[in-house]
Amino acid sequence: MVMRVQHVEGEYRVVLTAEALAALNLRDGSAVEVLPVVEAPATAPTIRYLTNEEALNAYRETLPQFRAAYEELAK
Repeated sequence: MVMRVQHVEGEYRVVLTAEALAALNLRDGSAVEVLPVVEAPATAPTIRYLTNEEALNAYRETLPQFRAAYEELAK
């Protein structure tokens, strides 16, 4: 879950949705401890771009199925 920090009346606040409160088992007045994150969580997605060869192979694999769409896009 990613929440945004808001500056309101001289204070900084993190606003949680009702779903987040339920998932974290929190209610009005609950104490929450905030700790710094040293490194990204293991579940953070890693972005990797295809090489030209990989992109060309993907195109070749899908060519029979999407030939008409590729021809239309080429116009």
